[in-house]
Amino acid sequence: MKLSKLIEGIDVKRRINFRDLNLSGVSMDSRSIKEGELFVAVKGSSVDGHDFVDEASVRGASALIVDREIDSGLPVIIVDDTVPAGSEVARRFYGEPDLKLELIGVTGTNGKTSTAFLLQSILERSVGKTGIIGTVGFGMGGEISESERTTPDPVNLFRIMAGFIDAGCTAAVMEVSSHAMIQGRIHGVEFDAGVFTNITRDHLDYHGTFENYVGAKEMFASTLNEPGRHKKPGILVYNVDDSVVAGIGGRFEGRKVSYGRDPGSDVRAEMIDADLRGTRIGIRTGDGSIDLELKLLGSFSAYNATAAAATASSLGIDLDHIKDGLEAVGSVAGRFQVVGAEGGPVVIVDYAHTPDALENLLSFCRELSPERIITVFGCGGDRDRGKRPIMGRIAADISDRVYITDDNPRTEDPQLIVDEIMSGVRGSDTPCTVIRDRKEAIERSIHEAGDRDLVVIAGKGHETYQVTAVGKVPFSDLAEAEKALGSRGGERPSRLS
Repeated sequence: MKLSKLIEGIDVKRRINFRDLNLSGVSMDSRSIKEGELFVAVKGSSVDGHDFVDEASVRGASALIVDREIDSGLPVIIVDDTVPAGSEVARRFYGEPDLKLELIGVTGTNGKTSTAFLLQSILERSVGKTGIIGTVGFGMGGEISESERTTPDPVNLFRIMAGFIDAGCTAAVMEVSSHAMIQGRIHGVEFDAGVFTNITRDHLDYHGTFENYVGAKEMFASTLNEPGRHKKPGILVYNVDDSVVAGIGGRFEGRKVSYGRDPGSDVRAEMIDADLRGTRIGIRTGDGSIDLELKLLGSFSAYNATAAAATASSLGIDLDHIKDGLEAVGSVAGRFQVVGAEGGPVVIVDYAHTPDALENLLSFCRELSPERIITVFGCGGDRDRGKRPIMGRIAADISDRVYITDDNPRTEDPQLIVDEIMSGVRGSDTPCTVIRDRKEAIERSIHEAGDRDLVVIAGKGHETYQVTAVGKVPFSDLAEAEKALGSRGGERPSRLS
Protein backbone atom coordinates (compact mmCIF):
# COMPACT_ATOMS: atom_id res chain seq x y z
CA MET A 1 0.00 0.00 0.00
CA LYS A 2 1.24 3.51 -0.83
CA LEU A 3 2.60 5.59 2.04
CA SER A 4 0.31 8.49 1.09
CA LYS A 5 -2.72 6.21 1.41
CA LEU A 6 -1.61 4.83 4.75
CA ILE A 7 -1.22 8.25 6.38
CA GLU A 8 -4.37 9.71 4.82
CA GLY A 9 -6.44 11.43 7.50
CA ILE A 10 -3.66 11.37 10.12
CA ASP A 11 -2.67 14.73 11.61
CA VAL A 12 0.87 14.99 10.25
CA LYS A 13 3.07 17.74 11.70
CA ARG A 14 5.89 17.40 9.19
CA ARG A 15 7.19 15.18 6.39
CA ILE A 16 10.91 14.69 5.80
CA ASN A 17 12.42 13.02 2.70
CA PHE A 18 8.90 12.12 1.64
CA ARG A 19 8.64 9.58 -1.16
CA ASP A 20 5.36 7.84 -1.92
CA LEU A 21 6.69 4.33 -1.48
CA ASN A 22 4.70 1.14 -1.81
CA LEU A 23 4.98 -0.43 1.65
CA SER A 24 4.71 -4.15 2.37
CA GLY A 25 3.64 -3.94 6.00
CA VAL A 26 3.53 -2.04 9.29
CA SER A 27 5.46 -2.82 12.48
CA MET A 28 5.87 -1.40 15.98
CA ASP A 29 8.69 -3.81 16.84
CA SER A 30 12.16 -3.13 15.43
CA ARG A 31 13.18 -6.74 16.16
CA SER A 32 10.63 -8.25 13.80
CA ILE A 33 10.47 -5.65 11.04
CA LYS A 34 10.81 -6.90 7.48
CA GLU A 35 12.11 -5.40 4.27
CA GLY A 36 9.86 -2.70 2.88
CA GLU A 37 7.75 -2.11 6.01
CA LEU A 38 6.73 1.08 7.79
CA PHE A 39 8.18 1.33 11.30
CA VAL A 40 6.10 3.13 13.93
CA ALA A 41 8.26 4.22 16.89
CA VAL A 42 6.21 4.04 20.09
CA LYS A 43 7.32 5.24 23.50
CA GLY A 44 6.33 2.58 26.04
CA SER A 45 6.48 2.41 29.82
CA SER A 46 9.97 0.88 29.83
CA VAL A 47 11.46 1.32 26.35
CA ASP A 48 11.18 3.94 23.62
CA GLY A 49 10.89 2.75 20.03
CA HIS A 50 12.65 5.92 18.88
CA ASP A 51 15.86 4.46 20.35
CA PHE A 52 15.60 1.59 17.84
CA VAL A 53 15.04 3.53 14.64
CA ASP A 54 18.54 2.72 13.40
CA GLU A 55 17.98 -1.00 14.07
CA ALA A 56 14.69 -0.87 12.19
CA SER A 57 16.43 0.82 9.26
CA VAL A 58 19.18 -1.79 9.15
CA ARG A 59 16.56 -4.55 9.21
CA GLY A 60 14.82 -3.12 6.17
CA ALA A 61 12.34 -0.44 7.25
CA SER A 62 11.43 1.79 4.27
CA ALA A 63 9.72 4.63 6.15
CA LEU A 64 9.20 5.88 9.71
CA ILE A 65 6.45 7.39 11.82
CA VAL A 66 7.90 9.23 14.83
CA ASP A 67 6.99 12.00 17.27
CA ARG A 68 10.28 13.96 17.04
CA GLU A 69 13.05 14.95 14.64
CA ILE A 70 14.99 11.88 13.50
CA ASP A 71 18.23 11.91 11.52
CA SER A 72 17.49 9.36 8.82
CA GLY A 73 17.68 9.11 5.07
CA LEU A 74 14.28 7.36 5.05
CA PRO A 75 10.95 9.07 4.55
CA VAL A 76 9.94 10.34 8.00
CA ILE A 77 6.41 11.24 9.11
CA ILE A 78 6.30 13.29 12.32
CA VAL A 79 3.09 13.22 14.40
CA ASP A 80 2.13 14.33 17.91
CA ASP A 81 1.40 10.81 19.14
CA THR A 82 2.61 7.70 17.36
CA VAL A 83 0.23 5.31 19.20
CA PRO A 84 -3.05 6.44 17.61
CA ALA A 85 -1.25 7.19 14.35
CA GLY A 86 0.24 3.69 14.28
CA SER A 87 -3.11 2.15 15.09
CA GLU A 88 -4.80 4.04 12.27
CA VAL A 89 -2.22 3.07 9.66
CA ALA A 90 -2.31 -0.59 10.78
CA ARG A 91 -6.08 -0.58 10.63
CA ARG A 92 -6.00 0.85 7.11
CA PHE A 93 -3.26 -1.50 5.93
CA TYR A 94 -5.22 -4.56 7.07
CA GLY A 95 -8.48 -3.34 5.50
CA GLU A 96 -10.36 -2.21 8.62
CA PRO A 97 -11.10 -5.78 9.74
CA ASP A 98 -12.98 -4.70 12.87
CA LEU A 99 -15.73 -3.32 10.62
CA LYS A 100 -16.12 -6.68 8.87
CA LEU A 101 -16.46 -8.76 12.04
CA GLU A 102 -19.14 -8.90 14.71
CA LEU A 103 -16.71 -7.93 17.45
CA ILE A 104 -17.20 -8.34 21.20
CA GLY A 105 -14.77 -7.06 23.82
CA VAL A 106 -14.66 -8.51 27.34
CA THR A 107 -13.06 -6.70 30.26
CA GLY A 108 -12.96 -7.11 34.04
CA THR A 109 -10.58 -8.26 36.74
CA ASN A 110 -11.71 -11.90 36.69
CA GLY A 111 -13.73 -14.06 34.33
CA LYS A 112 -12.62 -12.48 31.04
CA THR A 113 -11.15 -15.63 29.54
CA SER A 114 -13.99 -17.99 30.45
CA THR A 115 -16.61 -15.48 29.31
CA ALA A 116 -14.79 -15.01 26.00
CA PHE A 117 -14.68 -18.78 25.34
CA LEU A 118 -18.35 -19.12 26.22
CA LEU A 119 -19.22 -16.32 23.79
CA GLN A 120 -17.09 -17.87 21.08
CA SER A 121 -19.00 -21.13 21.48
CA ILE A 122 -22.36 -19.35 21.19
CA LEU A 123 -21.30 -17.32 18.15
CA GLU A 124 -19.96 -20.39 16.34
CA ARG A 125 -23.43 -21.92 16.59
CA SER A 126 -25.28 -18.79 15.58
CA VAL A 127 -23.25 -16.67 13.14
CA GLY A 128 -20.44 -19.02 12.08
CA LYS A 129 -16.69 -19.33 12.49
CA THR A 130 -15.47 -17.10 15.32
CA GLY A 131 -11.99 -16.03 16.35
CA ILE A 132 -10.79 -15.42 19.89
CA ILE A 133 -8.01 -13.23 21.31
CA GLY A 134 -7.00 -13.17 24.97
CA THR A 135 -4.86 -14.32 27.85
CA VAL A 136 -4.37 -17.88 26.64
CA GLY A 137 -3.62 -16.76 23.05
CA PHE A 138 -5.49 -16.25 19.79
CA GLY A 139 -7.04 -18.54 17.24
CA MET A 140 -10.22 -20.20 16.03
CA GLY A 141 -11.82 -23.62 15.89
CA GLY A 142 -10.05 -24.80 19.02
CA GLU A 143 -6.56 -24.05 17.64
CA ILE A 144 -4.86 -21.47 19.87
CA SER A 145 -1.47 -19.79 19.36
CA GLU A 146 0.29 -18.29 22.36
CA SER A 147 0.42 -14.53 22.73
CA GLU A 148 2.64 -12.39 24.96
CA ARG A 149 -0.20 -10.05 25.92
CA THR A 150 -3.88 -10.40 26.74
CA THR A 151 -4.58 -7.62 24.21
CA PRO A 152 -1.99 -7.42 21.40
CA ASP A 153 -0.48 -4.17 20.14
CA PRO A 154 -2.51 -2.46 17.38
CA VAL A 155 -0.46 -3.85 14.48
CA ASN A 156 -0.71 -7.44 15.67
CA LEU A 157 -4.34 -6.97 16.68
CA PHE A 158 -5.43 -5.85 13.20
CA ARG A 159 -3.22 -8.49 11.59
CA ILE A 160 -4.87 -11.22 13.66
CA MET A 161 -8.35 -9.93 12.86
CA ALA A 162 -7.53 -9.78 9.15
CA GLY A 163 -6.33 -13.38 9.42
CA PHE A 164 -9.65 -14.34 10.99
CA ILE A 165 -11.50 -12.86 8.01
CA ASP A 166 -9.22 -14.64 5.53
CA ALA A 167 -10.01 -17.91 7.34
CA GLY A 168 -13.75 -17.35 7.00
CA CYS A 169 -14.63 -15.87 10.39
CA THR A 170 -17.65 -13.63 10.67
CA ALA A 171 -17.17 -12.77 14.35
CA ALA A 172 -14.49 -12.43 17.01
CA VAL A 173 -14.31 -12.14 20.78
CA MET A 174 -11.37 -10.50 22.50
CA GLU A 175 -10.28 -9.69 26.03
CA VAL A 176 -9.53 -6.03 26.68
CA SER A 177 -7.04 -5.34 29.47
CA SER A 178 -6.68 -2.13 31.45
CA HIS A 179 -3.10 -1.83 30.18
CA ALA A 180 -4.41 -1.97 26.61
CA MET A 181 -6.71 0.97 27.28
CA ILE A 182 -3.99 3.19 28.75
CA GLN A 183 -1.50 2.21 26.05
CA GLY A 184 -3.94 2.80 23.19
CA ARG A 185 -3.85 -0.76 21.89
CA ILE A 186 -7.51 -0.71 20.84
CA HIS A 187 -7.49 2.84 19.47
CA GLY A 188 -10.01 3.06 16.63
CA VAL A 189 -11.39 -0.48 17.12
CA GLU A 190 -15.19 -0.55 16.84
CA PHE A 191 -16.89 -3.14 19.05
CA ASP A 192 -20.47 -4.28 18.65
CA ALA A 193 -20.66 -5.05 22.36
CA GLY A 194 -18.52 -4.58 25.45
CA VAL A 195 -18.82 -6.88 28.47
CA PHE A 196 -17.83 -5.88 32.03
CA THR A 197 -17.52 -8.92 34.33
CA ASN A 198 -16.34 -7.36 37.63
CA ILE A 199 -13.72 -4.98 38.96
CA THR A 200 -11.64 -5.71 42.04
CA ARG A 201 -8.08 -4.89 43.05
CA ASP A 202 -5.45 -5.65 40.39
CA HIS A 203 -2.53 -4.07 38.52
CA LEU A 204 -2.02 -1.28 41.06
CA ASP A 205 1.70 -1.55 40.37
CA TYR A 206 0.89 -0.06 36.95
CA HIS A 207 -2.14 2.15 37.59
CA GLY A 208 -1.07 3.46 41.00
CA THR A 209 -4.54 3.65 42.53
CA PHE A 210 -7.75 1.64 42.35
CA GLU A 211 -9.50 4.74 41.00
CA ASN A 212 -7.06 4.90 38.08
CA TYR A 213 -7.60 1.22 37.40
CA VAL A 214 -11.38 1.71 37.31
CA GLY A 215 -10.91 4.73 35.07
CA ALA A 216 -8.90 2.66 32.60
CA LYS A 217 -11.68 0.07 32.48
CA GLU A 218 -14.33 2.75 32.00
CA MET A 219 -12.43 4.11 29.01
CA PHE A 220 -13.44 0.91 27.21
CA ALA A 221 -17.13 1.66 27.79
CA SER A 222 -16.68 5.11 26.26
CA THR A 223 -15.44 3.58 22.99
CA LEU A 224 -18.83 1.95 22.44
CA ASN A 225 -20.62 5.19 21.64
CA GLU A 226 -17.90 7.66 20.75
CA PRO A 227 -18.54 10.00 17.79
CA GLY A 228 -17.37 9.12 14.30
CA ARG A 229 -18.06 5.37 14.45
CA HIS A 230 -18.84 3.56 11.21
CA LYS A 231 -20.81 0.92 13.09
CA LYS A 232 -23.91 1.75 15.08
CA PRO A 233 -23.21 2.37 18.80
CA GLY A 234 -22.11 -0.71 20.71
CA ILE A 235 -23.99 -2.31 23.59
CA LEU A 236 -22.64 -2.26 27.14
CA VAL A 237 -23.29 -5.52 29.02
CA TYR A 238 -22.47 -5.15 32.70
CA ASN A 239 -22.63 -7.05 35.99
CA VAL A 240 -25.10 -5.12 38.14
CA ASP A 241 -24.17 -7.19 41.22
CA ASP A 242 -20.69 -5.64 41.21
CA SER A 243 -21.01 -2.16 42.71
CA VAL A 244 -18.08 -0.71 40.76
CA VAL A 245 -19.28 -2.12 37.45
CA ALA A 246 -22.84 -1.04 38.25
CA GLY A 247 -21.52 2.49 38.65
CA ILE A 248 -19.94 2.35 35.19
CA GLY A 249 -23.22 1.04 33.80
CA GLY A 250 -25.16 3.82 35.48
CA ARG A 251 -22.91 6.47 33.95
CA PHE A 252 -22.98 4.98 30.45
CA GLU A 253 -25.19 6.99 28.10
CA GLY A 254 -25.95 4.41 25.46
CA ARG A 255 -27.68 1.11 24.97
CA LYS A 256 -26.95 -1.19 27.88
CA VAL A 257 -27.99 -4.52 29.35
CA SER A 258 -27.45 -5.49 32.99
CA TYR A 259 -27.02 -9.02 34.25
CA GLY A 260 -26.64 -10.72 37.62
CA ARG A 261 -28.71 -12.21 40.42
CA ASP A 262 -30.31 -8.89 41.31
CA PRO A 263 -34.09 -9.11 40.69
CA GLY A 264 -33.94 -5.88 38.72
CA SER A 265 -31.29 -7.04 36.24
CA ASP A 266 -32.22 -7.33 32.57
CA VAL A 267 -30.79 -10.85 32.38
CA ARG A 268 -31.03 -12.77 35.64
CA ALA A 269 -29.25 -15.85 36.99
CA GLU A 270 -31.32 -18.15 39.17
CA MET A 271 -31.17 -21.55 40.89
CA ILE A 272 -27.38 -21.85 40.83
CA ASP A 273 -26.11 -25.25 41.97
CA ALA A 274 -22.50 -26.26 41.45
CA ASP A 275 -20.33 -29.23 42.31
CA LEU A 276 -17.53 -31.26 40.70
CA ARG A 277 -19.97 -32.72 38.19
CA GLY A 278 -20.96 -29.38 36.71
CA THR A 279 -22.95 -26.19 37.24
CA ARG A 280 -26.72 -26.01 37.01
CA ILE A 281 -28.25 -22.61 36.40
CA GLY A 282 -31.40 -20.95 35.15
CA ILE A 283 -31.10 -17.77 33.08
CA ARG A 284 -34.04 -15.44 32.55
CA THR A 285 -33.99 -12.94 29.69
CA GLY A 286 -36.57 -10.61 28.16
CA ASP A 287 -37.06 -13.20 25.41
CA GLY A 288 -37.60 -16.18 27.68
CA SER A 289 -35.76 -18.57 29.99
CA ILE A 290 -33.24 -21.38 29.67
CA ASP A 291 -32.09 -24.00 32.14
CA LEU A 292 -28.47 -25.02 31.70
CA GLU A 293 -26.26 -27.96 32.62
CA LEU A 294 -22.81 -26.40 32.30
CA LYS A 295 -19.70 -28.54 32.17
CA LEU A 296 -17.67 -25.65 33.58
CA LEU A 297 -17.14 -25.93 37.32
CA GLY A 298 -17.53 -23.38 40.08
CA SER A 299 -20.40 -21.12 41.07
CA PHE A 300 -18.45 -18.23 39.51
CA SER A 301 -18.93 -20.00 36.16
CA ALA A 302 -22.61 -19.15 36.49
CA TYR A 303 -21.74 -15.44 36.32
CA ASN A 304 -19.57 -15.95 33.25
CA ALA A 305 -22.34 -17.92 31.56
CA THR A 306 -24.89 -15.24 32.41
CA ALA A 307 -22.59 -12.55 31.01
CA ALA A 308 -22.25 -14.52 27.76
CA ALA A 309 -26.00 -15.16 27.58
CA ALA A 310 -26.81 -11.49 28.19
CA THR A 311 -24.39 -10.40 25.47
CA ALA A 312 -25.62 -12.91 22.92
CA SER A 313 -29.25 -12.10 23.67
CA SER A 314 -28.59 -8.37 23.25
CA LEU A 315 -27.14 -9.11 19.80
CA GLY A 316 -30.31 -10.93 18.77
CA ILE A 317 -29.08 -14.53 19.12
CA ASP A 318 -31.87 -16.96 19.94
CA LEU A 319 -32.01 -18.86 23.22
CA ASP A 320 -31.53 -22.28 21.61
CA HIS A 321 -28.14 -21.22 20.20
CA ILE A 322 -27.22 -19.65 23.53
CA LYS A 323 -28.06 -22.83 25.45
CA ASP A 324 -26.23 -25.08 22.96
CA GLY A 325 -23.17 -22.84 22.98
CA LEU A 326 -22.91 -22.57 26.75
CA GLU A 327 -23.41 -26.28 27.41
CA ALA A 328 -20.84 -27.27 24.76
CA VAL A 329 -17.83 -25.72 26.53
CA GLY A 330 -16.09 -28.49 28.43
CA SER A 331 -13.21 -26.59 29.99
CA VAL A 332 -11.10 -23.48 29.65
CA ALA A 333 -7.33 -23.86 29.98
CA GLY A 334 -6.17 -23.16 33.52
CA ARG A 335 -9.62 -22.20 34.78
CA PHE A 336 -10.75 -24.63 37.51
CA GLN A 337 -9.13 -27.53 35.71
CA VAL A 338 -9.57 -30.68 37.74
CA VAL A 339 -7.12 -33.56 37.88
CA GLY A 340 -7.84 -36.69 39.89
CA ALA A 341 -6.87 -40.31 40.31
CA GLU A 342 -8.91 -43.24 41.53
CA GLY A 343 -8.38 -43.49 45.24
CA GLY A 344 -6.52 -40.19 45.47
CA PRO A 345 -7.22 -36.52 46.16
CA VAL A 346 -8.80 -34.14 43.66
CA VAL A 347 -6.40 -31.46 42.41
CA ILE A 348 -7.62 -28.14 41.03
CA VAL A 349 -5.40 -25.91 38.86
CA ASP A 350 -6.63 -22.34 38.49
CA TYR A 351 -5.32 -18.99 37.24
CA ALA A 352 -6.60 -17.13 40.33
CA HIS A 353 -3.94 -14.49 41.02
CA THR A 354 -5.91 -11.68 42.64
CA PRO A 355 -7.41 -11.53 46.14
CA ASP A 356 -10.99 -11.67 44.84
CA ALA A 357 -10.29 -14.59 42.48
CA LEU A 358 -8.48 -16.57 45.16
CA GLU A 359 -11.27 -15.99 47.68
CA ASN A 360 -13.96 -17.04 45.19
CA LEU A 361 -11.99 -20.13 44.22
CA LEU A 362 -11.34 -21.31 47.75
CA SER A 363 -14.85 -20.44 48.93
CA PHE A 364 -16.34 -22.64 46.22
CA CYS A 365 -13.93 -25.42 47.15
CA ARG A 366 -15.14 -25.12 50.75
CA GLU A 367 -18.75 -25.54 49.52
CA LEU A 368 -17.73 -28.94 48.14
CA SER A 369 -17.17 -30.14 51.75
CA PRO A 370 -13.74 -31.75 51.37
CA GLU A 371 -12.04 -33.13 54.43
CA ARG A 372 -9.27 -30.56 53.97
CA ILE A 373 -8.29 -27.83 51.49
CA ILE A 374 -4.55 -27.71 50.83
CA THR A 375 -3.58 -24.58 48.91
CA VAL A 376 -0.41 -23.92 46.93
CA PHE A 377 0.09 -20.37 45.68
CA GLY A 378 2.47 -17.44 45.33
CA CYS A 379 2.41 -13.89 43.99
CA GLY A 380 4.08 -12.47 40.89
CA GLY A 381 7.14 -10.29 41.07
CA ASP A 382 7.23 -6.71 39.70
CA ARG A 383 3.49 -6.51 40.35
CA ASP A 384 1.19 -5.03 43.00
CA ARG A 385 2.91 -5.68 46.33
CA GLY A 386 -0.09 -4.63 48.37
CA LYS A 387 -2.13 -7.68 47.45
CA ARG A 388 0.43 -10.16 48.79
CA PRO A 389 -0.48 -10.10 52.51
CA ILE A 390 -4.17 -9.91 51.57
CA MET A 391 -3.90 -13.12 49.53
CA GLY A 392 -1.89 -14.75 52.33
CA ARG A 393 -4.65 -14.00 54.79
CA ILE A 394 -7.38 -15.27 52.42
CA ALA A 395 -5.51 -18.53 51.84
CA ALA A 396 -4.96 -19.06 55.57
CA ASP A 397 -8.56 -18.18 56.49
CA ILE A 398 -10.22 -20.58 54.04
CA SER A 399 -7.65 -23.39 53.70
CA ASP A 400 -6.63 -26.07 56.18
CA ARG A 401 -3.03 -26.15 54.97
CA VAL A 402 -1.07 -23.63 52.87
CA TYR A 403 2.15 -23.88 50.91
CA ILE A 404 3.55 -20.55 49.77
CA THR A 405 5.81 -20.78 46.76
CA ASP A 406 7.28 -18.89 43.80
CA ASP A 407 5.03 -17.61 41.02
CA ASN A 408 6.77 -15.69 38.24
CA PRO A 409 9.14 -13.73 40.51
CA ARG A 410 10.53 -11.88 37.47
CA THR A 411 13.26 -9.45 38.59
CA GLU A 412 12.23 -9.29 42.26
CA ASP A 413 13.86 -11.16 45.12
CA PRO A 414 11.59 -14.25 45.48
CA GLN A 415 12.25 -14.41 49.20
CA LEU A 416 10.97 -10.85 49.64
CA ILE A 417 7.75 -11.82 47.87
CA VAL A 418 7.04 -14.82 50.10
CA ASP A 419 7.95 -12.79 53.20
CA GLU A 420 5.32 -10.23 52.24
CA ILE A 421 2.74 -12.98 51.70
CA MET A 422 3.65 -14.50 55.07
CA SER A 423 3.12 -11.13 56.77
CA GLY A 424 -0.58 -11.61 56.09
CA VAL A 425 -0.81 -15.00 57.82
CA ARG A 426 0.85 -14.09 61.09
CA GLY A 427 -1.37 -15.10 63.98
CA SER A 428 -3.28 -17.64 61.91
CA ASP A 429 -3.74 -21.15 63.27
CA THR A 430 -3.54 -22.58 59.75
CA PRO A 431 -0.20 -24.27 59.07
CA CYS A 432 1.61 -22.21 56.39
CA THR A 433 4.92 -23.42 54.98
CA VAL A 434 7.22 -21.70 52.48
CA ILE A 435 8.64 -24.00 49.79
CA ARG A 436 10.05 -21.73 47.12
CA ASP A 437 10.58 -24.52 44.60
CA ARG A 438 7.12 -24.70 43.01
CA LYS A 439 7.59 -28.26 41.75
CA GLU A 440 8.49 -29.41 45.26
CA ALA A 441 5.57 -27.50 46.78
CA ILE A 442 3.10 -29.15 44.39
CA GLU A 443 4.57 -32.60 44.96
CA ARG A 444 4.60 -32.18 48.75
CA SER A 445 0.99 -30.96 48.86
CA ILE A 446 -0.31 -33.85 46.74
CA HIS A 447 1.66 -36.51 48.57
CA GLU A 448 0.42 -35.14 51.89
CA ALA A 449 -3.24 -35.04 50.79
CA GLY A 450 -5.75 -37.64 51.85
CA ASP A 451 -8.25 -39.24 49.50
CA ARG A 452 -11.02 -36.82 50.48
CA ASP A 453 -8.87 -33.70 50.39
CA LEU A 454 -8.83 -30.99 47.73
CA VAL A 455 -5.47 -29.64 46.59
CA VAL A 456 -5.74 -26.18 45.04
CA ILE A 457 -2.82 -24.92 42.92
CA ALA A 458 -3.51 -21.26 42.21
CA GLY A 459 -1.92 -18.44 40.28
CA LYS A 460 -0.54 -19.75 36.98
CA GLY A 461 -3.34 -21.77 35.44
CA HIS A 462 -2.69 -22.24 31.73
CA GLU A 463 0.87 -20.92 31.81
CA THR A 464 3.64 -23.25 30.69
CA TYR A 465 6.55 -21.29 32.14
CA GLN A 466 8.00 -19.54 35.16
CA VAL A 467 9.30 -15.99 34.59
CA THR A 468 12.51 -15.46 36.55
CA ALA A 469 15.31 -12.93 36.52
CA VAL A 470 17.07 -14.99 33.83
CA GLY A 471 13.99 -15.29 31.62
CA LYS A 472 11.26 -17.86 31.02
CA VAL A 473 11.77 -21.37 32.34
CA PRO A 474 9.42 -24.18 31.18
CA PHE A 475 6.94 -25.07 33.91
CA SER A 476 3.33 -26.27 34.04
CA ASP A 477 1.23 -26.58 37.19
CA LEU A 478 -1.03 -29.05 35.39
CA ALA A 479 1.84 -31.28 34.26
CA GLU A 480 3.48 -31.22 37.69
CA ALA A 481 0.18 -32.09 39.37
CA GLU A 482 -0.29 -35.08 37.07
CA LYS A 483 3.26 -36.26 37.77
CA ALA A 484 2.79 -35.93 41.52
CA LEU A 485 -0.49 -37.84 41.42
CA GLY A 486 1.11 -40.54 39.31
CA SER A 487 3.99 -40.92 41.73
CA ARG A 488 1.53 -41.64 44.57
CA GLY A 489 0.76 -44.95 42.87
CA GLY A 490 -2.64 -46.35 42.01
CA GLU A 491 -4.59 -45.35 38.92
CA ARG A 492 -3.18 -43.04 36.28
CA PRO A 493 -4.31 -39.43 36.90
CA SER A 494 -6.88 -37.96 34.54
CA ARG A 495 -8.19 -34.49 33.78
CA LEU A 496 -11.79 -34.48 34.85
CA SER A 497 -12.89 -31.33 33.02
